[in-house]
Amino acid sequence: MQKYTASFLGRDCPGVVATIGHILEDSGCNIQEVTQTILSGEFAAIFVVAAPAADAESLRTKLSAGLAQAKVDLSVLVRPAIQGQWGENLHCEPFVVTADGPDKPGLIAAMSRVFARHGVNIESLKAILGEGGANHALFVFEVMVPDRVDLGRLRRELACEGQTHELRVSVQHRDIFEAVHRVNSF
Repeated sequence: MQKYTASFLGRDCPGVVATIGHILEDSGCNIQEVTQTILSGEFAAIFVVAAPAADAESLRTKLSAGLAQAKVDLSVLVRPAIQGQWGENLHCEPFVVTADGPDKPGLIAAMSRVFARHGVNIESLKAILGEGGANHALFVFEVMVPDRVDLGRLRRELACEGQTHELRVSVQHRDIFEAVHRVNSF
């Protein structure tokens, strides 16, 4: 079995994950990891699959043909899976960084430049616009911070960048963030 990543992007509709899953199953693939989301009516997903010996292009062709037959409008990209992950030889800690304030162009670029300067990897990013008011933006970055990073300096630079753009910035270890935001059932 060969390991591939298969990425799908296109119009969302009920049953899209079931259709992809069925086509992958019919192609002899075993789904090992998946992440998917809907954004402004667009479906986006990345599947990591173990597939019978074949090349990436033949798997992409099978997936595209199956989607066309099912009348599901998705673009497909298949490539060999990357061996290993970023930071696997580094010890990192997970943090959640939130930034909120008035929406304007360049906010994500500005904040992500600070992470890049420090060698911090953004694992997930969510932008929520308009929930705190018509011109309000909330960004939630889930990041992995290598131990070698001076956390105090990172916090100061994020706060400074946020201040420049009128953003309130919070940096919390993921465990603390989850504990604070956990909904307790009674």
